[in-house]
Amino acid sequence: MLNVKEVTEQLKIEGITDSEEVVIRWILDGKIKAKRANHYKIDFSIKPGDLAAFILEKKIESKSKQFGVDYQQWEKTFAENQQLKERVVELESTVRIEQAKYSSLKKMLKAKYSLNDTDLPLTLHSLLGVDDVDNHDLLKKEFKKLLKALHPDRGGDERLFIVFYDHYRKTFL
Repeated sequence: MLNVKEVTEQLKIEGITDSEEVVIRWILDGKIKAKRANHYKIDFSIKPGDLAAFILEKKIESKSKQFGVDYQQWEKTFAENQQLKERVVELESTVRIEQAKYSSLKKMLKAKYSLNDTDLPLTLHSLLGVDDVDNHDLLKKEFKKLLKALHPDRGGDERLFIVFYDHYRKTFL
């Protein structure tokens, strides 16, 4: 517990005030939490935590006046902006996943329609839209993209994923 003199010294160090009368006025106005002391030489006793809260409040007031900014509102706005940025990143990720799904399914449909016109047998290369039959790595890469798009954890169809994954294991593993 601190007395009025000690509080005045702390406030003087912080550059807030150097007058005991001002400190007593703040105590009487309820701006600084204090209790009446039973000791005959000490009028009030103040908890260090209450003094620290008061000092912080005064510093925020001072900075608000100095820069013309409401720091509490600014902190709230900053936190909201951070949350919005995180949400944007999540949404961008979702959009990329959906674009990959769309691209893979578009290739599959294109291959299906082209096969229906020519009555050619359905092959893995035509299904994935890979023209180079000899490029095993490109085929594997396209297959992985398709599996990623169809994965249930990414919003894909579980049954399709299982069918394509079984075929992938048989072909590449």
